Formats: sequence, C-alpha cells, structure tokens
Amino acid sequence: MFPDWLKLFWFRPQSPAIYQLIFTHSKQVSPYLKGSFGDLPQSCISIENPTSSASIREVYREIEGSNPEAGGSYWLTRTWDLLCWQPIYLSFLSIYGLKSLPDFTQFGQFKRNRLVAGYRFASEEHWHGEPEELIPLAAEQLSELFEQYRAQINDWARIRPGFTNHLLADLILSCLIKLQTLRPELESDYIEEQAALWLDAFKLPKKHLISLSRDEATGKLRHMRISCCLVYKCKKGSLCSDCPRRNTRQALTRVKES
Repeated sequence: MFPDWLKLFWFRPQSPAIYQLIFTHSKQVSPYLKGSFGDLPQSCISIENPTSSASIREVYREIEGSNPEAGGSYWLTRTWDLLCWQPIYLSFLSIYGLKSLPDFTQFGQFKRNRLVAGYRFASEEHWHGEPEELIPLAAEQLSELFEQYRAQINDWARIRPGFTNHLLADLILSCLIKLQTLRPELESDYIEEQAALWLDAFKLPKKHLISLSRDEATGKLRHMRISCCLVYKCKKGSLCSDCPRRNTRQALTRVKES
C-alpha cells in the first residue's frame, strides 16, 4: 500500500506518546482541537461508522436552522469546511511541528451542536520523516477520508468533487500562510514549494498557486481564496478579508468612481 521507503519511518510505539504531544499542541492552536486516544465510539464521524452520514446531515440541518436565509450553497460549504478543518490542521501541526504523521485510517471526529470539534485516534501507528516524505502519505490518507465524507453527503445532497476540491485547496493554502505567520523564519520560496507539494499530493491543479502573492513591503505571502465560504449571506455575515468577491467589488467600485 505504501512506498518501500516509508516503511523506514513506520513505528508502532508501546504507548501513544506522540499523540499526547499532538493533543497538547493542538489545544494551543485552538481549544476546539481537543484530542483523545482509544476506540472510536458510535458518536464519532468516521469512515467505518455507518451512522456517520446521519451525523453529518444533522450538522447540515443545524446550520440550515440557524441560518435559513443563507441558502443551500452556504449550508453545504459550511458543513464541508467543518468536516475537513481538523484533519488538515492536525496534519500540518504534526508534519511541521513534530516531523510525524498520525494514522488517519482510524480517526474520528465529534459533532458539537452546529460544529465538528474534537477528535480521536484509535491506532498507535505513526510515521516520522521530513515534510517532503510525509506529505504524500498525508494526502493519501486524507483523500480517502474526504472522499468518504463526500460520498456520505452525496446520498442526500449533490456535492461535486470540483466543489470540494476548490475548498480543500483554499484550506491547504490558508494553513501554509498561518504556518509562515507562526514561523516567520520560513522563507516565502519554501512556503511556495510546500504549497506545490501539497497540491500535487492531493492531485489538485497547480493553478491554485496563483492565489498566493507576496507583500511588497514584507516579502511574506498572502492568500486570496479561489472559493467563497458564503458567510456574507448570513444576517450578520460579511465578506472575509481573503474573499475573492472582495476583489470583484473593489474593482466594480473603482470603475463606478472613474
């Protein structure tokens, strides 16, 4: 299943000590990233849980109930983002912080009201290596996980791979921007190289790289999303700072003023 060279980095520790490090660091990133280790309960959203589709649909319906004015595209976008943010964040935290990758083949997430927050690993297996070595494995595992989520949603709402791929690319690139913010010693060239590796590993088009640009004053990278989260459709919502619609509106305003 895995390349031969990865077997050099495959460990089965006596205790999940690496997971304790992940749990500690993830809570520092966000209090919602609360991790645990053990068997996956039926309340988990996971690949092997047959009730996961119902749990995901419940999240969708709760988002719909709290923002009925926003419409189906927002409800679907928000649901998908909630399903994907923890696995991506945890992968980045582990790969760039610990040079390790946990086993996402036995991974569960918890539904918390209108959120998906909190996670659990059930396998002690993990891999050590450099980012260039771990990114392909992360993409392999997460692609399987995300495709299962998409298939479960597609049972009750049409959700195209093109739609989810745009959201995934934006999530990956925004995490790389956060990584450079947290570790300013990382040069923009390096971040761009890592971005290309992630996109290639997930089989996402390299055209997404055009959403990265350099700040002329600092030389640091900025990200302008390709997809829109549609939160502006909510009563109290507004355009995000990295929203592609913001550029469109600014351009229209300049045309009107000229």
